Amino acid sequence: MRGLPAGARVYVVCAVLGAVGCALPAFSADRTPWRAVALLAALYAGCELLGRRSLGAGSFIPVLLAAALLLPPAAAALVAVPGALAGKVEDRPYAVRRVWRAAQLALAVWVSAQVYGIVGVRGAVDFPYVLMPALVTTLAFCLTLTALDGGILATAERLPVRKAWRGLVLPSLAPHLVHGLAGLMMAVLWRSVYGPGAALFVLLPMYISSWVYAQYHRERAAHQATIRALVQAVDIKDRYTRGHSERVGHASAMIARELGMDGERLEVLRFAGILHDVGKLGVPTRLLRKDGPLTPEERR
Repeated sequence: MRGLPAGARVYVVCAVLGAVGCALPAFSADRTPWRAVALLAALYAGCELLGRRSLGAGSFIPVLLAAALLLPPAAAALVAVPGALAGKVEDRPYAVRRVWRAAQLALAVWVSAQVYGIVGVRGAVDFPYVLMPALVTTLAFCLTLTALDGGILATAERLPVRKAWRGLVLPSLAPHLVHGLAGLMMAVLWRSVYGPGAALFVLLPMYISSWVYAQYHRERAAHQATIRALVQAVDIKDRYTRGHSERVGHASAMIARELGMDGERLEVLRFAGILHDVGKLGVPTRLLRKDGPLTPEERR
């Protein structure tokens, strides 16, 4: 934790202590369903390990939401810990990020399980009566995660609190609602006559959709990397106009936004502005860097 600001260190430590405090009652309770805790924790850890091997699997939130619907809050918090500690981390410091992720997910699951205990009936997942309580539970999970994310951004990046939280909730709300429905399906099947094994079938379509989504993002990232490489090649070849392509792309996006364009059309227009000078790659470098006007022969 040496590379983290003091505020971020305190924030992470407080989150870890809070998660420990939330999970400890599970060890003193007489009726903690340890078999269900172990099965769900192993399932979530297995999903995280798949994601760590870069097979396209993400963090399988439905397992955690199913735990929030099926288990007491303290026991549900424990489900997230092994998988989060074993999950994929891309940036340093790896250990701190894993511990933070475990604490964050444990707190989010605990809060969502508490909310379900208030708006629903603990362990009862009779469909369709459980639909609205499950929706509220998912919303609580999403809000807790984004609140904790905003806090770590504010302390680690030294951002203003309002700026750190801005734009976190809305982009994550729709994916979490989808995960909430999948978690509800898992919980319903878990409590059905078919038993916990039937709940595993929910994960197959989730895994396929996650893999397709990851492939789409890889293709999109490769496309953007190609554009950046072309722009960099133009800047190297014609140093006089370095940065011009990016500025034109930014200006094009601003004009498009003023005209009411958004989404994919705006992005396409921005790329067109960025690449408007890509034809320079076919022009000899000596002509681009020549001092003075070009001769008629050079213009041809």
